[in-house]
Amino acid sequence: MYHMRKRLGIVFLIIAALISGCGSVPQKTATETATDRMDPNAEGVALNAGGAVPSDEEATLNAGGAAPHGEGAASNAEETASNEEGTSAKSTFKDVTGTEISVDLPVEKVACLTEICVDALVELGLKPAAVTAGGLAPEPEFYGEEAASLGIIGGSFFEPNLEDISLAGPDLVIGLEGTHEGLREGLAGIAPLYIVQPKSMQESIEFLQHMGQLTGRVTEAEAAEKRLLDKFNYYKEHSPKDKTALVMYGSDVNFGIDTAGSLVGSVLAEVTQYPWPAPEADGGHQAGGMAYSLEKVLENDPDYIFVETFTFSPDSQPLSEQFKTNPLWSRLRAVKNGQVHEMRTSVWASGRGTRSLGIILDEAMSHMYPELYKKAVE
Repeated sequence: MYHMRKRLGIVFLIIAALISGCGSVPQKTATETATDRMDPNAEGVALNAGGAVPSDEEATLNAGGAAPHGEGAASNAEETASNEEGTSAKSTFKDVTGTEISVDLPVEKVACLTEICVDALVELGLKPAAVTAGGLAPEPEFYGEEAASLGIIGGSFFEPNLEDISLAGPDLVIGLEGTHEGLREGLAGIAPLYIVQPKSMQESIEFLQHMGQLTGRVTEAEAAEKRLLDKFNYYKEHSPKDKTALVMYGSDVNFGIDTAGSLVGSVLAEVTQYPWPAPEADGGHQAGGMAYSLEKVLENDPDYIFVETFTFSPDSQPLSEQFKTNPLWSRLRAVKNGQVHEMRTSVWASGRGTRSLGIILDEAMSHMYPELYKKAVE
């Protein structure tokens, strides 16, 4: 079957060349976990509605999701072509680090070092060849009990076990900017390393589109994009936006917040009041995160606080519980009104993809605007 597909691919290429010769120009086929927030310097909008197939430039990801611009656009664009023997189609593109990556198409086995990879694959109806432990995979909206059958990559988030990755036999490995670049040399004999870091909902969507192209699941990517945009646009249009929210994260009382310049903060800022401006310099677990204090939180005194607690031992306390000893905590409006909510860190902090962002929207709106949420899910 594999060889038959390859022969068919050759036939299609010949037909395309003949059509081109008749004056028609064919279009190219465009083809972390919690620990990432331990280090505040280390490691979810105006959007097009619908699911149209992007142009070559839009589909080629650069800087973790943005399409290339300027003189480099042509050289960065993906190309799909047969090799000299005509046995395989390839895609060549640049990742967020500017590294050129070449993979055989379709990509069938993907090892995920970061959770947006898991998010994209479940949206495409695929399973990862291997994942890191404690991430999105076991969540019910993702693989649930089926996650137990996935290959597990041992080691730590920052230093995953290369042998485990090799045993999974991946065609491609997806890692996170600021964390996994150093693995490229070690992975050289295993599979190409594709580094990503979406900084907006649009870049998350573009990553999904790109994975759809690489895996031959464009239709599934378009459907997932439409689901998210329909939900997002409904909330944006109908939300009264009369309540303030804050997303805070940490393992102890030295915490950080997602500002409006972060992936999650920028999404929430479109559907409710989110009075936490982006910092001048990026920081935190991703762009737009920054260290904060309860004194500063009290200045805006949000109506709702969504907490992401990073736990590193079985007896770790939720961040909201740890704050109870601080007298400033009890002065916050959200605390007084019982509107502090501990959220799933794997989804809110590490997910970054289209399915995770949809879940975040639903969970946030169900707390802040429950009647609107009910109408949305109906």
